[in-house]
Amino acid sequence: MDWILNSIRRIRSWWGSVKKIYRRMRRKYIEFKHSAKKKLRILLYPFLAIRFIIEQIAWRHFPVLDKNMFLTDSILERWLYYDIRSAYKGKIIPQYPIGPYWADFALPDYKLVIELDGRKYHKDRTEHDRRRDAYMHRLGWKVMRFSYQDVKKRRAQTIEKILDYTYKLDQQRKKEDHS
Repeated sequence: MDWILNSIRRIRSWWGSVKKIYRRMRRKYIEFKHSAKKKLRILLYPFLAIRFIIEQIAWRHFPVLDKNMFLTDSILERWLYYDIRSAYKGKIIPQYPIGPYWADFALPDYKLVIELDGRKYHKDRTEHDRRRDAYMHRLGWKVMRFSYQDVKKRRAQTIEKILDYTYKLDQQRKKEDHS
């Protein structure tokens, strides 16, 4: 009976080390993919800049180019970025790495992650999203998820939700500083 328990322990130990190796390799792969994507984007910057200016005009924003705009992965991300960038100048970071995951947007000062669920990409990813959110919560991050409809049709409510959360945190910090 002892040899069975010892075998089970060895298998669990082996499986734990395999999972650690897998996570490390996956992280390196994702970082490589992101850096390659960045390097390729540099070649496309002039064309992307024109595209982003047209998008901003269509979205009724004054056309401005900044480096974070080029880091967004989708038009949905850019739409939200255009709406909140003025409120969080230099504080909002697209494609922010948190452990083995990449957040669509992060406000590190507030430990806030903003995730956007597009129509096609996030149809069957609910279990993955739950695990990802739980991991970020364990690290102390607040995760806000918004759907395509939230960003496209309910812009004001989406932006208000983000602004309310950060405003409340700012108020708490002010109270703590005064006491």
